[in-house]
Amino acid sequence: MNWKNIIQNITDIFYPPICPGCTAILRPEEEKYFCSDCREKIRFLTGSICPVCGIAFFDSPAGNHLCGNCIGQRPFFSVARAVAAYENTILKTIRKFKYGRDLSTGSVLARFMADFSFPDFDYKKYSLIAPVPLHIKKLRQRGFNQSVILAKALKKKWRLPLNYFLLKRTKFTLTQTGLDKKEREKNIKGVFKVTSDEAVDGQNIILVDDVYTTGSTLNECAKTLRKAGAKEIAALTLARVI
Repeated sequence: MNWKNIIQNITDIFYPPICPGCTAILRPEEEKYFCSDCREKIRFLTGSICPVCGIAFFDSPAGNHLCGNCIGQRPFFSVARAVAAYENTILKTIRKFKYGRDLSTGSVLARFMADFSFPDFDYKKYSLIAPVPLHIKKLRQRGFNQSVILAKALKKKWRLPLNYFLLKRTKFTLTQTGLDKKEREKNIKGVFKVTSDEAVDGQNIILVDDVYTTGSTLNECAKTLRKAGAKEIAALTLARVI
């Protein structure tokens, strides 16, 4: 007798699972995260991609190949992957999580991310997970770091150590929203520091954030870790701007 399943079935009767995208009650035949209608609006990034930054080449017959940005200048991270395009259902639920402070939606998104099979990515190569940090002022305003919530789900799934404080944000910067790539790079330059060189030196590290927009924040984090001696760095996000 599986008591865990029995308890879950009883819980589902009184508190049925709800789709975070539209608040509809999930039917038994639907998957455990989104209703069928909301799931149909999610574009998963699993087809042809850049093997470095992970940008998708939708409907491309050429298969995986380097994108123009990575040909021109390789990022400091070794590989970046995202679950889905930042649009429709995913955009709506991430905003609900971050700006609506909806932690129940955040919990669903975190488990959704942890259950995703990132293409051409082997988590077993890595020794620890680190979330992209918020500045203490922003953390107090929001009340939580969304990257930590996502990282905790990956830690549980992969059983890798999670260092909450490996990186520190030393400067309070303007929001990156609305800035172009060059403005983002300038805005984020030099704002991170490693809290322990010993914890970084020689390690393969997975960085976790919610959205990959231009890659500026993740690249600056990776640059900081490289300077402290990190060997290989992966950047994983729930969503990516396409």
